[in-house]
Amino acid sequence: MRTEVVHFTSKNTNKILFMKHIANGSTNEQSRNKMKKILSKAISSELTDLQKHCIVEHYLNGKTGKEIAKELGVNASTVSRHINAARKKLRNIASYYM
Repeated sequence: MRTEVVHFTSKNTNKILFMKHIANGSTNEQSRNKMKKILSKAISSELTDLQKHCIVEHYLNGKTGKEIAKELGVNASTVSRHINAARKKLRNIASYYM
């Protein structure tokens, strides 16, 4: 059995990872759909109400931090902190599934 040595470089990393997904029989679309389901569940169950509101308004409805802050009656930096905390929590949850 022949073993092939592959060196990861900045130029070939994406191609190698893509080839690994193809070899496993999964596609990028399948992986994205799986991650969307995971993040959707995490948003609804793991985030506080303010974090959830800020994330949904910012990413799904395209509102700016200032618009969300005005809507909630809080400072724009408060909205920014909630978005950053939510992203950190979601990133941590997503890392378990990658």
